[in-house]
Amino acid sequence: MALSVTLLILSGVALTYHEQAWARFLIWLMGGLQGRHWVHRTAAIGLLVAGLLHLLGLMLSERHKRDFREVKPRPNDFRAAWSGLKFAFSGKGEPPHYGWFTPMQKLQYWGVLIGCLLMGVSGVLLWNPVFTLNSFPKWVLDTMLVLHATEAQFIFVLFILWHLYDVHVAEGNFPMNPAWLTGRMSEEHFARQHRASWENGRSKEEA
Repeated sequence: MALSVTLLILSGVALTYHEQAWARFLIWLMGGLQGRHWVHRTAAIGLLVAGLLHLLGLMLSERHKRDFREVKPRPNDFRAAWSGLKFAFSGKGEPPHYGWFTPMQKLQYWGVLIGCLLMGVSGVLLWNPVFTLNSFPKWVLDTMLVLHATEAQFIFVLFILWHLYDVHVAEGNFPMNPAWLTGRMSEEHFARQHRASWENGRSKEEA
């Protein structure tokens, strides 16, 4: 998924800003406009496969089912997120006791999920413009073109940069939180970043 999204963004912004020297250089690296075309479509297929594998995991894996239950938004997420922001900027008080996922991680998950769905729908309609024009009014194609290009830049600026910060810098993660590679983190790190889940686990062990 990470590779597919990276290639989609690079090949997408190269076309959007094709008049800029750096964009022309990217297009050249991809083998010209035709090469960029195939890089973009191959990465789109890769993202689709990643999404289908995720869906399959949600249906078959008990761990994925548990994670999906935990990542659902809850009313107290808003209070916890506000407390976390105040603590991060002021350093006063104690950090909020997050559960299995922090509110920021939940927002990133659902934002990427919804964003990928919108990008997928708009991308399919743009993939075959003749079919789209024959099936829908022209304004649908124009809207999909603007949506596809604008959302790609939004995802890059907000989610990728923010996600990289969250994984590699925030909450004492520097140089990185190893969980994205190994699925594990130290108990000290887990207790600091997901204290509510850590305390719940300790209570069960003591019981």
